[in-house]
Formats: sequence, C-alpha cells, structure tokens
Amino acid sequence: MIAWWNGMDLAGRIFAMVAIPSTLVLVVQTILLFFSIGDDIEGDIDLPADDGFVLFSLRGIMGMAAVGGWSGLVLYQTGLPLGLAVILSVIFGFLALVGIAWLMKISLKLQSSGNLDLGYAIGKVGTVYIPIPAEMKGMGKINITLQERLVEVNAMTPADRKLSTGESVRVISTDETGILVVEPFDK
Repeated sequence: MIAWWNGMDLAGRIFAMVAIPSTLVLVVQTILLFFSIGDDIEGDIDLPADDGFVLFSLRGIMGMAAVGGWSGLVLYQTGLPLGLAVILSVIFGFLALVGIAWLMKISLKLQSSGNLDLGYAIGKVGTVYIPIPAEMKGMGKINITLQERLVEVNAMTPADRKLSTGESVRVISTDETGILVVEPFDK
C-alpha cells in the first residue's frame, strides 16, 4: 500500500485523497443503515423536493466524491492528460450524484407511512357499521376497503334519512378532519 502511494505523483495522490475517505464514509454509512442506525444521519440539504428527489444529501455528495475520485485516479493512471481526467471525473461524479438521488427517490416510494389517504375512498362502496344520522346531524361509522385493507372510518350523510347498520353506502367526498361523506347506494 505504501509502495502504491509513493509511486503516485501529486495529482494521483489528490484523486486518492478524495476517493479513499469518501468511500470509507459510504461503507460506514451503509453498514449503519443495515442496522437501522444510519436513517437519521442522512443530512439532506433542505431544498424544495416534494417528489423525494434530493440532489444534495450526505450519501449523494459522498458518492460523487468516491466515484469522481476513483474514476479520476484510474483515468489519470492510464495516461489520460490531467485536465481531461479531471473533467471526466467531475462528469462521472455528477452522474453518480444524480443516480443516487434518483435511487433514493425510488426507494422512498417503497416505504409506507401507515397512514390512510382518504381521498382514495371517493367513489368506493362501503357498509354502515354504526348508524349514520340524517342531514349531517351526527356521525356514524362505515367499513370500507381502502388501500388494500378493511378499515373503519367516521362518516356523515346529507341524506334525508338515517342510514342503518349493514346498509351499503357510496363515498361522495371527504373533509379535512378525516370524515367521509356518504350517500345510500342502491345496487
């Protein structure tokens, strides 16, 4: 290892000084992630990213440095001129940064918060579990299959009659408090 280090000139050593520590950080972070310790160490820079695409994160920056450093070192040691090796290593590093951000976005889609999105209930048919008073004057409950599971949800109705237990209802809307608005469903 020392012979390898001593055999490099200054440019090769700079590439290696970028690549080696960033690779070690990535390895440690990956090991911690396997034990669910590294989730809160991510350190994203808060930029508007509602879709989960975060370009500048610790993982992304370390990946960029590792890929850029190693590719620059390899390209330079194969005889490419220093300027071209630097330009290509920056390009490869940036591609790694974008690739990691894209992979993280995709992996976030695999997570489940456990919360229901009641917006998916609109138009679905459920069954009254606890009777629902008429004309939005009280609340009952319905059972409905939502996001592939059977759930019990609070419901109200604008109908002019009480909806009884076992009656089929269709969800017509929802409000911001998580109450479904339902109407009788005639099959």
